[in-house]
Amino acid sequence: MAVDFKVLQKIKGNPSTEVAPERRLKINPGQDYVYDLPKELIFAVNAEFPVESLFNSDKEIGADLLEEKGKYFMAVLIKNTDSEVFRDRTADMIERVAEQTGIRFPHVFERYVEHAILALRPRDAWTVTEATTKQLKVRSFNCSLGKRFSEKGIDCRSFCFAAYQAAAEKVGVPVNITCNNDANDGGLCELAFQKQ
Repeated sequence: MAVDFKVLQKIKGNPSTEVAPERRLKINPGQDYVYDLPKELIFAVNAEFPVESLFNSDKEIGADLLEEKGKYFMAVLIKNTDSEVFRDRTADMIERVAEQTGIRFPHVFERYVEHAILALRPRDAWTVTEATTKQLKVRSFNCSLGKRFSEKGIDCRSFCFAAYQAAAEKVGVPVNITCNNDANDGGLCELAFQKQ
């Protein structure tokens, strides 16, 4: 049986039509907010950590170098995304909810994960496939970074794991990270973050 949403909207008191005015959380009434990641944040992160630095290194690109670069990338990202210039209302609300509930996973951690994807690969297709207080899964459908690594015969997981472990340490939530890659290097990758 299909649900007729027009009928549901006509039902008095249906919470899906509008939140009651007295229940709306308004920090600054009448103020409009921008919810997109500012392009300037992407430029700031890329100025300190250009993607090309992953591939143009004097050292041999191995797991140790990728871990080092992953940690450095996340440090640059966190510094910029939490700066006074780029910290936005969404970040403030996420922190406020975490303080009120005592729950920091997945939403506080997820913010860094999403910003990392957008800062390094702003044109890639990705989605959050699961977000619970125990597990977060993020699927990339066409990971441009992973494809470049695979062209050079390099396993990209060391970079991603190190970066996201650094984010988990910042948030104060230990996580186990697993990765399922596409067998034919098509760019499909799903990272699973399991809260310990």
